[in-house]
Amino acid sequence: MESAKKIEELKGIVGADNVLDSTPAMLTYTRDATPLKGAIPIAVVRPNSTEEVQEIVRWANKTKTPLYPRSGGTSLWGSVPAKNGGVIVDLARMNRVINIDESTLSCIVEPGITFSELEAVLGKRGFRFLMAPENGISGTVGGNFVTHGTGWGAGPYFSNMGDTVIGCKVVLPTAEIITTGSMANPKAHGHFYRYALANDLTGLFCGSEGTLGIIVEVALKIEELPGAMGFATFGYKDIEDAGKAIYAVRRSRIPTIYTYLSPGWTLDKLFPDKAPWLHTIKFVVEANTQEELKIEMERLMKIAGEKGTYLGPDLSRDTWNERYRWVGLFGYKLGMRVILPMHVPVGEIGQYYKAIEKLAKEVKENFGLTVGAGGFLCDRSLVAVVVTYFDPSNTAEVEKALKAWNFLKTSLMEIGACPYRMGTLWADQMHKFGEYYTLLKKIKSVIDPNGIMAPGILGL
Repeated sequence: MESAKKIEELKGIVGADNVLDSTPAMLTYTRDATPLKGAIPIAVVRPNSTEEVQEIVRWANKTKTPLYPRSGGTSLWGSVPAKNGGVIVDLARMNRVINIDESTLSCIVEPGITFSELEAVLGKRGFRFLMAPENGISGTVGGNFVTHGTGWGAGPYFSNMGDTVIGCKVVLPTAEIITTGSMANPKAHGHFYRYALANDLTGLFCGSEGTLGIIVEVALKIEELPGAMGFATFGYKDIEDAGKAIYAVRRSRIPTIYTYLSPGWTLDKLFPDKAPWLHTIKFVVEANTQEELKIEMERLMKIAGEKGTYLGPDLSRDTWNERYRWVGLFGYKLGMRVILPMHVPVGEIGQYYKAIEKLAKEVKENFGLTVGAGGFLCDRSLVAVVVTYFDPSNTAEVEKALKAWNFLKTSLMEIGACPYRMGTLWADQMHKFGEYYTLLKKIKSVIDPNGIMAPGILGL
């Protein structure tokens, strides 16, 4: 079927104003926040309801047209179309809060709502969600869920977005609609429990990155706003001591909701006027009352201060207050960047960061580019964020950045780091995961018999 006819049919589903097909629009949608360039779609369609999504999927099966769901478009791992001739399903218009149920401590939202939007709505009722990425102003609930997203809220009680999701509603690649969790029982009184019935089908879609269907609703756990919050920053001369401090704080179950490690060698590059830097850890702690907070902060001071120097509360407090903006404020000081978020064991932080520093020196020698690193506690792992900086206006440097990116991703995996947020970046590495990848392909073939959902993403 010719593209022009397909576009007219899509306009019949969502209206002419909600189908984009101009060349500038198509080029915009071939990119996320990385230098990776995706294939050019024939159109972008912007549904406003589950019914419209369902009709789009039916149409895609009939015309054998690939669909690529998109929420905020701010990913950093190549969540872009992998095949020409596809249609991007932009879910930004589906950004409503459907329900807030205080009796089940849950809320149901559409995938396109941003974390800052949801935070404002819940805050008016004295509630909050439990996990958000650092780009919460533009980052969406749906996008974070389908990419194993993590960020603020990660600590001893939650590791990623999936831990905070009770259930979801999905338009499958066959246009059928499935609801997971307790709401799979049509008589159930809301989303109140994820692990009801039999298999955990919510988990099937967590991390699926659009390959198994289009998320149209997400049910999140909510809690009352904390009664007290504490902030502390510590500096360490040795990265091993910094890693051991994070491990000890985690093992003690101090209720941190953000623990961020900045290696001194990275801070020296970002803020050379204040070099040399110690390896710094910023802690954010929450509690129900000031009395509880006092006890937890005393424990933190003792454990983190055993080999660390207390640097006061301000750095941590400022980071918290700018939690949705600080990556934008400081993350691009050395130019445009590509990142690799990798999970490493919480008990082995020091040795991994020594290896990362060694790799950073190799990138400087071989590609002439600067590499930095940071990382935050995520339950039993630390998310090591490895950043390569480059000049986006310099074509040669962009090519070097992509080569360095690929060098780092394979090198980090070889030393045992585990990637997440995969997109197209990791498609060429999926075969290394053996039977895990084989089973993913089998599941994909059953759920998506026509192969219309996000072909090429996750190497599927």
